Amino acid sequence: MEASDAIFEAQTAGMTEQQKAEYIKHLRDTKTPYLQGSQTLQGTIDPNDKVEGSSPEPGAIAPGDKYRWIKNTIGYPTLIFGGMGAGKSWTTREIIWHKRTAGWNQIFVLDPHGTDVEWRGVNLITGYREIADFMQWYMGEMRRRYDAYRNSGMVEEQWTQHLRDTNQHFCVVAEEFTTWSDNITEPMPDDCEDEKWKPDPDFVGKWFRCAMTESRKQLMIPLFVAHDRTMEILAKAKGLSKLRDAALLEVELFADIDSVTKEATASGKGAIKLPGHGEWLPIELPKLDHKRIDFRLDNPVPQAKDNPNPAQLSTDHETAERIWQLEFNLDKPPAESSPTPSLTPLAQSLLQYLQRTVRKSAVIQEIQPNFKVKGQRFSSEELKRLFNELVENSLAGWLDANTIEITQNWTDGQDRQD
Repeated sequence: MEASDAIFEAQTAGMTEQQKAEYIKHLRDTKTPYLQGSQTLQGTIDPNDKVEGSSPEPGAIAPGDKYRWIKNTIGYPTLIFGGMGAGKSWTTREIIWHKRTAGWNQIFVLDPHGTDVEWRGVNLITGYREIADFMQWYMGEMRRRYDAYRNSGMVEEQWTQHLRDTNQHFCVVAEEFTTWSDNITEPMPDDCEDEKWKPDPDFVGKWFRCAMTESRKQLMIPLFVAHDRTMEILAKAKGLSKLRDAALLEVELFADIDSVTKEATASGKGAIKLPGHGEWLPIELPKLDHKRIDFRLDNPVPQAKDNPNPAQLSTDHETAERIWQLEFNLDKPPAESSPTPSLTPLAQSLLQYLQRTVRKSAVIQEIQPNFKVKGQRFSSEELKRLFNELVENSLAGWLDANTIEITQNWTDGQDRQD
């Protein structure tokens, strides 16, 4: 079997013949470079494509724009650092927004103390233990992708284009990275006995090196946010300064000291250093009047101002109350709270997870690092089978080989119950 055929078979696993036929038609209509009949990768992929993509990107910065430097952060592993009050949080959020408008649909924000209210439209992973689980998944996913790449028969440009066309490219934002080494320990694998388990003291350092040096070819791009660039601060990874200089695009933000209050405030200025170059170039930061909290391209909520109005607080309260009711099935008759009888226990757990997170659609790559049952995570193929079980029970429908849309009647029913 040709490598491209193997990839296609993997993408359509669990589909009926009719679903496969509809999917093939979708691929042809959208000119996705799967090999179908006489179609060739060479005919659909431009070898000159770069990580940022060959076509003009929505929201890309015009050539003469003084903020054009932000575009460099989209496809490179990036470190943004600066002292207290330099503007790291607001600037990081603007970089994330540019990634979103440039076509990076999956953005994982690893924020130990983050809240859903401040991170709308991204995949928020909060809490040090949960972040450690994601880090473990990330390194495993990196190994799986390199194994698949070696067996694919594709050149690098074709492989990265394949990742894009199958929506497997994503960004990872490591917020408050300075605190990780002191608070994160390696999770124990499920197949290890407690008395034999010894966490790797360099777990955070290994993840940092993996994300810093191996991520670009697999489109798993990290954005680290820290207070300094020293290796002692960055995951206590001593002796890797040359590797950092060669692999990371670095952005330093400068703070001013208020002459009256003596407090640090953002100066709107900074410096950027490209990977492998020693020169720091001055940059100007975008002028912002609010912190961006919503990263959805459609139907965003008003952004956070210095003084949020009561209406926004009310909306946030209603959102929290809705999540609480979904979590504990409050105010619902017992019959409505009972599981769907035709689903297996694992599929029922997945259905309840989609209900709690109020999703209208689900992508395997987004669900995989977040969904688990009794500590167990699932492979892409296992999730695909669970997705297909929901489809067979008329609870969802396939949008593509990795994505299902939750049946509208089911979501409407949940809304009426709430």
